Amino acid sequence: MILYTTVPQDLIFQEDADCYQKQRVVQLNGVSLLVNGTGENDWTIVRVLSTNPNHYLLESFVPGQKIPYISDCL
Repeated sequence: MILYTTVPQDLIFQEDADCYQKQRVVQLNGVSLLVNGTGENDWTIVRVLSTNPNHYLLESFVPGQKIPYISDCL
Protein backbone atom coordinates (compact mmCIF):
# COMPACT_ATOMS: atom_id res chain seq x y z
CA MET A 1 0.00 0.00 0.00
CA ILE A 2 1.29 3.46 -0.90
CA LEU A 3 0.06 6.56 0.89
CA TYR A 4 0.47 9.92 -0.79
CA THR A 5 -0.17 12.35 2.05
CA THR A 6 1.33 15.30 3.88
CA VAL A 7 0.35 13.81 7.25
CA PRO A 8 3.43 12.85 9.31
CA GLN A 9 4.25 9.18 9.34
CA ASP A 10 4.04 8.88 13.14
CA LEU A 11 0.38 9.97 13.07
CA ILE A 12 -0.54 7.28 10.56
CA PHE A 13 1.53 4.46 12.04
CA GLN A 14 1.14 4.99 15.75
CA GLU A 15 3.24 3.34 18.41
CA ASP A 16 2.20 0.40 20.57
CA ALA A 17 -0.36 0.85 23.34
CA ASP A 18 2.26 0.29 26.07
CA CYS A 19 3.84 3.65 25.18
CA TYR A 20 0.64 5.39 26.23
CA GLN A 21 0.51 3.79 29.67
CA LYS A 22 3.22 6.17 30.89
CA GLN A 23 1.09 9.18 29.94
CA ARG A 24 -1.10 11.02 32.41
CA VAL A 25 -3.31 14.10 32.50
CA VAL A 26 -2.25 16.54 35.23
CA GLN A 27 -3.31 19.97 36.43
CA LEU A 28 -0.38 22.33 36.94
CA ASN A 29 -1.10 25.93 37.97
CA GLY A 30 -4.66 25.58 36.66
CA VAL A 31 -3.59 24.29 33.24
CA SER A 32 -4.47 20.77 32.04
CA LEU A 33 -1.46 19.01 30.55
CA LEU A 34 -0.85 15.61 29.01
CA VAL A 35 2.54 14.46 30.30
CA ASN A 36 4.73 11.44 29.72
CA GLY A 37 6.66 9.90 32.60
CA THR A 38 10.32 9.83 31.58
CA GLY A 39 11.76 8.83 34.94
CA GLU A 40 11.07 8.84 38.62
CA ASN A 41 11.65 12.55 39.12
CA ASP A 42 10.34 14.30 36.01
CA TRP A 43 7.70 14.37 33.29
CA THR A 44 7.83 15.63 29.73
CA ILE A 45 4.94 17.75 28.48
CA VAL A 46 3.28 16.10 25.48
CA ARG A 47 0.31 18.40 24.93
CA VAL A 48 -1.54 21.34 26.47
CA LEU A 49 -5.20 20.36 26.95
CA SER A 50 -6.55 23.72 28.04
CA THR A 51 -9.34 25.55 26.23
CA ASN A 52 -7.80 28.91 27.12
CA PRO A 53 -5.71 30.16 24.16
CA ASN A 54 -3.45 32.15 26.50
CA HIS A 55 -2.16 28.91 28.06
CA TYR A 56 -0.63 27.93 24.71
CA LEU A 57 1.49 31.10 24.76
CA LEU A 58 3.08 30.43 28.16
CA GLU A 59 6.73 29.46 27.89
CA SER A 60 6.47 27.24 30.96
CA PHE A 61 4.10 24.80 29.18
CA VAL A 62 5.89 24.21 25.88
CA PRO A 63 5.57 20.59 24.65
CA GLY A 64 8.84 18.74 25.09
CA GLN A 65 9.76 20.66 28.24
CA LYS A 66 10.53 18.65 31.36
CA ILE A 67 8.67 19.44 34.58
CA PRO A 68 9.39 17.99 38.02
CA TYR A 69 7.22 15.19 39.37
CA ILE A 70 4.66 16.61 41.80
CA SER A 71 2.35 13.97 43.27
CA ASP A 72 -0.42 16.38 44.36
CA CYS A 73 -0.96 17.94 40.90
CA LEU A 74 -2.89 14.88 39.68
